[in-house]
Amino acid sequence: MRSDGRERPEEEKRGPGPSGTGAHRRPKVSVCIPAYNNVTQVRQLLDSIAAQTMQDMEIILTDDSTNGEIEALVEKIRRRNNGEAVSGSEPGNVPDSESDNVPGSVPFAPCMKRLRYVRNEKPLGPIFNWNKALSLAEGEYIKIMFSDDWFTREDSLERLTELLQENPDASLAFCGTMQVSKTGAYARAAGEDYIKRLRQDYRSLFLGNEIGAPSATLYRACGAAFDEKSNWASDMFLYFEILTGNPSFAFTPEPLISIGVHEEQYTESFTQRDIRKFNDRLLLYEKYGLREQEDCRKEMLRLTVMYGQGFRTASACGASFGEYLKQRAAWFWENTVLGYWNGLLHKLGVGS
Repeated sequence: MRSDGRERPEEEKRGPGPSGTGAHRRPKVSVCIPAYNNVTQVRQLLDSIAAQTMQDMEIILTDDSTNGEIEALVEKIRRRNNGEAVSGSEPGNVPDSESDNVPGSVPFAPCMKRLRYVRNEKPLGPIFNWNKALSLAEGEYIKIMFSDDWFTREDSLERLTELLQENPDASLAFCGTMQVSKTGAYARAAGEDYIKRLRQDYRSLFLGNEIGAPSATLYRACGAAFDEKSNWASDMFLYFEILTGNPSFAFTPEPLISIGVHEEQYTESFTQRDIRKFNDRLLLYEKYGLREQEDCRKEMLRLTVMYGQGFRTASACGASFGEYLKQRAAWFWENTVLGYWNGLLHKLGVGS
């Protein structure tokens, strides 16, 4: 949409083809970016995309913003990549106007000619805006990038693409990440035991998500999307959707993606015992028929007790009354008796 609410011409939303002639062909990768009122982070991400050694991609940016800052940035990028001067300067080394409040010059790269921008007339909200970006993708591979994340290295996308090309049976590729906050950064990646369990049975994903954030993934176009009934575990729904169709995947612990860690993240809006977390896991359990997998059934029972749900819920998940009582006793012992005991020892200075 235009800022005045009118639909943009289709060719304007897509941008010209790679040759600049308007020719359209299927890109290798669709980089899907849902954004919301964060022009500084969007520019950081687009800078990292422009620097990629692999340029055979389209960029789809769906904007839920309540202001026009990201749209203004996109217009500057388009002008520069079409050879026009920006902010009164000549193309080639283009500074921004002081009113932009964002340091640096607008990104310039061949892939920016396939930048497709969609301004939502009304904010769709998390998950719905994510799916909007995915629904517009036309690439062979799908690369969702949350707008506060970025590519760590110039060959990050090339490396992820190679993982799928080198493993033609794989539906999904994922990598390690750099977790970056105001106080520092550290690398994280799925452990060897986790990868082994996931290869043996992809349903073990239900026990815990070490794949990481969606920005750490690349997958073959298959129509997979986030479940719009989900909340906290939305990423797990996407991975289940992909792996249910084809459980083969490729993995590298290399931290190819940087994840911006901050309090404004969607997942940070959930408290430790938020019932929506339980509801998500229950929905996953039911949607993908996980009752038949013993470890998943045990985990669902543990979650049922942890979130204070009764035997009726446990029974619906396949647990017997005896199993429910045993789990209740184990939970009470670990979180009440041992909790008080360890607290007393700590107060006495024993074992510290």
